[in-house]
Parts: sequence; C-alpha cells; structure tokens
Amino acid sequence: MNLKRLAVIAVILSFVSGCKSTPDIRDIPLSLAAKNKTLEYKKLPGVASNVVTLGTVKNALREHVSAHTGYTQCDIECGKWQTADIKLIWGKKVSLTDSEVKITYFRGDKFRTGSTYLSKVHTAFPYQIEETTESFKVNLLPAMTATAEDASDALFIPISSPVSDKTLQELLDNVLNKPGKNIDRHVYSSGSFNVEFDPASVQTSFERKLKQKPNENKSNKRVYKNSFTFNSGDMVAYVDLDIFLYRGKSKVEYRLSHPVSVSPDGTSQYDENLMGILLEHLKSVANS
Repeated sequence: MNLKRLAVIAVILSFVSGCKSTPDIRDIPLSLAAKNKTLEYKKLPGVASNVVTLGTVKNALREHVSAHTGYTQCDIECGKWQTADIKLIWGKKVSLTDSEVKITYFRGDKFRTGSTYLSKVHTAFPYQIEETTESFKVNLLPAMTATAEDASDALFIPISSPVSDKTLQELLDNVLNKPGKNIDRHVYSSGSFNVEFDPASVQTSFERKLKQKPNENKSNKRVYKNSFTFNSGDMVAYVDLDIFLYRGKSKVEYRLSHPVSVSPDGTSQYDENLMGILLEHLKSVANS
C-alpha cells in the first residue's frame, strides 16, 4: 500500500471519527387518490382458536406491507464491501405502532467502526383494527406523508436516495391494490388411545400405511418414537407418536397437527371436524 493511499484512508477515518454532515430533509409529494384497503380475518373455533388473534393479524398486516414495498430480496439489510473498511448498505425496515405501519428505506456507507452515513426515506400507513366476536377487521389508509433525508458520505459526496419519488408512489399504491396476506398456521391436538396388539405390531402397521419422516424413528426397547405424515384429501397432516407396552397390550400417545389458512376476505380453509377425522384414521391404522 503506497503512502498516498494511506493518506487518503487516514483522511476518511478522521471524518468517520469526527462529526457527520447533517442530512437535508425534504417532503415528498404523494398522491392521495388511493382508497382505503379493508381486510377481514375470521376467528376460528376449537383447537384453532389461537390462529387468528390481534397479534397474528398485526403480523399479517406488517408482512403484507413489507411484501409490496420493495427490497424484498433483503432481510432488512443488503450490502457489499466497497473497501476493507467501508460497506455499502441498502434496505428497508417495516415496523408497527398502535396506529401506523412505518416504513424506512435507507442507503449509504457503513464503517467497521460502526459509523454510518445514510440517505433515508420515511413514510407510514395509518390503520385501525376493529375486533368483533366473529372477526378482526383492518382498515388500512393511504400513506399521507413522506420525507427524505438526503445525506452525504464521509467525503461530503451526496448519497443517492434509496428509492425515487416516482418508485415510492408506485410501491405505496401496490400495498393498497394487491391482495392481503393470509394467516398460515398449524393447529394441534394431543392425547392417547389403547390398542389390542403389541407395540411391535402397532409400529409395523404405522410404517406400512403412513409415511415416516426421515431420521425420525427414535425407538428404544421400551418405546417406539416416530413422526409420520399422511394425507386427508389435498391436505397433509403430521403426527408424532409414542408407542409402548401397556397392560400387556399397547398405548399410543399422539400429537396431531395440520395446516390452516385464513384469508383476508373473511374466509378460511378450516374444518372443525377434521382433527377428529384424522384421529379416527390413526386408530384405524393402529388396529389394522
């Protein structure tokens, strides 16, 4: 490394350790032509009662906004090293308050020392959530304001904005025009039942009629421990089983689960009777 390059790095580092330039803040004009977006998530009964809650609805709202506002390839932050000490970073942060979905875009330099020089764009979607006995209703309003912080790097060279004014408007419109996010979860039920056959025979029946997950047979001399998948129509169910000797026969302890999807249009793919149907299938296999 020559003396000239060392001198340049020394100058840069002196700026990093010293004061930063103050970004110029400007308002970004937004179109107010967009209409509110309404989402409705229906509450589910029984073992699925914890699928649609205020927390899962807020999470679905945040995911919806995040999915349609760009930088989806970044998990908060993308970056690449420009030099051994300076990393160019860019990305987006989406967070919820009790009344807004806040979005911050950023782009700029990050130093190994921890100092950053970033241009940013801030905006937010106001929202309200109404809970009834049947559902959660979300009213998502258009973003009303946006501001840009136009910053410079350590050498006072302007840092380009993370998103142009035109692209920002297009992304904000996407949020209100695209379908909302589903709430996808699994529901669970556990219990036990007795079988008239010995544990080895019951184990063989499950292996023959269900699909065993790879590397999930953790059996020992006392207990057969397994995880299986099986189909009920187009849906794939999962079950963890413990099979062991009980009063000369067998006891099967199970933990059943299957996926549930709740749409933002007030519908769901949940069948309250399905868990009972799955359990009866397990009992039939165990006794075959």
